[in-house]
Amino acid sequence: MATVSDLIPADIARSFSAIGLRQEGEKLFVGLPASHDAAERETAREQLQNQLGTTVEQIPVEDALLIEVLESIYRDGADKPIEATGLSTGDSEGPIADLVNEVLERAVKLRASDIHVEPSESDLVVRARVDGHLEVLAKLPGNVSGPFVSRLKVLAKINIVERRRPQDGQFSFQTDGRQIDVRLATVTTLNGEKAVMRLLDTRKGLTDLAGLGLAEHQLVKMRKMVHAQHGLVVTAGPTGSGKTTTLHSALHDLDVMNLNVSTIEDPVEYVMKGINHIPVVDELGIGFATQLRALLRQDPDVILVGETRDSETARISVQAALSGRLVITSLHATDALSVIYRLFQMDIEPYLVAAALRGVIAQRLVRRICSYCAVEYDATTEERLMLADFQLGKKVKLRKGLGCAVCRGSGYRDRQGVYQVFEISDAMRELISKRPDPAEVAAMAAKEGFKTLENEAFILALEGRTTVQEAMRLVTRDVH
Repeated sequence: MATVSDLIPADIARSFSAIGLRQEGEKLFVGLPASHDAAERETAREQLQNQLGTTVEQIPVEDALLIEVLESIYRDGADKPIEATGLSTGDSEGPIADLVNEVLERAVKLRASDIHVEPSESDLVVRARVDGHLEVLAKLPGNVSGPFVSRLKVLAKINIVERRRPQDGQFSFQTDGRQIDVRLATVTTLNGEKAVMRLLDTRKGLTDLAGLGLAEHQLVKMRKMVHAQHGLVVTAGPTGSGKTTTLHSALHDLDVMNLNVSTIEDPVEYVMKGINHIPVVDELGIGFATQLRALLRQDPDVILVGETRDSETARISVQAALSGRLVITSLHATDALSVIYRLFQMDIEPYLVAAALRGVIAQRLVRRICSYCAVEYDATTEERLMLADFQLGKKVKLRKGLGCAVCRGSGYRDRQGVYQVFEISDAMRELISKRPDPAEVAAMAAKEGFKTLENEAFILALEGRTTVQEAMRLVTRDVH
């Protein structure tokens, strides 16, 4: 079966700046530069159709994305697995350094968020997390494992001799004119040291709240929360759900030049002009609570606490919110309503939670349908049953990606946030102060029109931004 790179010969693809997206029967869908006007693209389509001898349909593709995909398809060895060439013993630093660089650069080109380096009995497997899914990047000989992880430790300036204790570090590297920050964490397994790297593209600009993909009514509520003069605003969700991006997008929405805005983070991920970024230094005993206590003497207007991990930090944050500051922080909780009980569990009295808490944003990430191969289809019986609560009738149109060169055949490209925006009403505040049963909070929230994360995900599917399967995979029914 022909691959995408076989659909259009390299010389023709480059001369027309064209990429083969997908093939449906005798029809070939081709991506052409969006910067060209419709007449130019139509002329190119006709010429391609004549040269290729098949029916061609053209789809405008953003120029930068088209160039990226074009280079990926026709670059020598682009689709080949990474190999440990010249590493018969794994003792040579030069080839090992080149191998590490190749892994890092390939992961960046795939838009990976994390890289996993996993030793087994016989080999070393390197996997990249792309749009939330892990895929194999390389399978290397077992004797490469030690030198590979040692090279990462050298880059991160941590102890290469210590192989028993977990270690953390960070480093940066340049690729295609971009600086990528890497957070490295190692841990010892039965088969050797495992390493995980979190990749952060420092060139990737932050957006304000409007760029997060919130529904209009959610955006209005969230802006009301983060523009308040005082109170506690919490983002909730598991690791990797986009909480840090949401926190910094909230700051990006503020007039920071007329406010004293500070952040306390571990580590500092986004550096923004006009904001004081304060790192946590655990090895010196300078944790979130210590830095937060010191920051309250700095006349702050807005404080971002990267993560509320313990009761002491939670209590200081609540006190700061009650004393006239806006405190924005994150918590690990299953959904928005669960944040109330997480604060109770951190020994914060109900009346203080009720007085301080202004609102909660709970979130998950789902894969977004690729816009270059998306098609409409009639919902299956199973999908209609999943969407039964929406009372949509018998004919339900949904979207899915067929798979193309841009999304590498997956049908998805990038991710979309699923949000619950829970604004604390006066009636809810009164209820929280009495330490209510979770069912009472859920009942009042539902009465006020509050939706579960599951319902918010299904709404995105009905809007054609993700699939029902993706919504079901990442968002389970809320448990209180």
